[in-house]
Amino acid sequence: MKRFLLLVLVVLGFISFTCQAQEVYLSVAMPCNSLLDNNTKTLLKNKILGMLTSQGVAATEFSAIAVVPEVSINDEKMIEGGQRNIYTQQLEVTFIIRNIITNTVFNSLSLTCNGEGYSKSEAIRSAIKRINGNSTNIVNFIATSKQKIYNYYNESTSLIINKANTLAAQQAYDEALALLATYPEHLSGYSRVAQTIKKIFDKSQMLYCSQIIQSARQAYAIRDYEKASEIVALVNPQSGCAAEAKMLLSQIKKDVDNMYKEQVAIEKEEIKSKERIQSQLITAARDISVAYFKRQTQYWFFW
Repeated sequence: MKRFLLLVLVVLGFISFTCQAQEVYLSVAMPCNSLLDNNTKTLLKNKILGMLTSQGVAATEFSAIAVVPEVSINDEKMIEGGQRNIYTQQLEVTFIIRNIITNTVFNSLSLTCNGEGYSKSEAIRSAIKRINGNSTNIVNFIATSKQKIYNYYNESTSLIINKANTLAAQQAYDEALALLATYPEHLSGYSRVAQTIKKIFDKSQMLYCSQIIQSARQAYAIRDYEKASEIVALVNPQSGCAAEAKMLLSQIKKDVDNMYKEQVAIEKEEIKSKERIQSQLITAARDISVAYFKRQTQYWFFW
């Protein structure tokens, strides 16, 4: 319950996750059992982000489609020096692009890199730094992966929707929405995906509509009327708290002066266009998926 309340509170504030234009968004999912220390994980993450952006691929903090870097040590040595020993490390770094919900692997690339330093961790960090993100292998890897992702979604729309519906039937609404939220918006099957997102989101709030009302009241209490009205508008008219939502919306309207009404047009909240409603639902669904990714124990998402 608490996690859903948190999700709704950030519905209006989260915009960076939205898939816009004709683009696939990728995240970096670091395996939690990685041998790298935190500083080196950050270094590798930034290296991957640079690889993606240099090839025109947008990166996002959370996504079902992720670059998963797996690092292993092929060889390590310690060379005794006069005052300090020098360590060498040969790493094998495998970049795997996969859907972490369905475990579908789109592509992978393994590279070998060498480093040295006055400690093992310093040598590993040195090896990671030497990965050339603009190498031909990496450029081709990213381009091929992007096309494979497009092909997968074009060919597997029905399978993805069926999987999401199965998860929703198990009340795993967050996982279902996380799976659907990654679907590229410009593909022909997206209209079906959007309909499924709406259906699953509506089902999820049947259980949690009281939490939506609570978060709306919190915004109302601090006089954030626009946010409060946006949140309460997400309540399904068929849900158990629809009457309470209508009453709260009425209270908000009474407290807003005429000038503010003209500015944010709260009086139009009950007669929103289909496009506006769709946008809100998609945003809310993606916020739910963000919380799902944050709870993962197999992968570590960080920005």
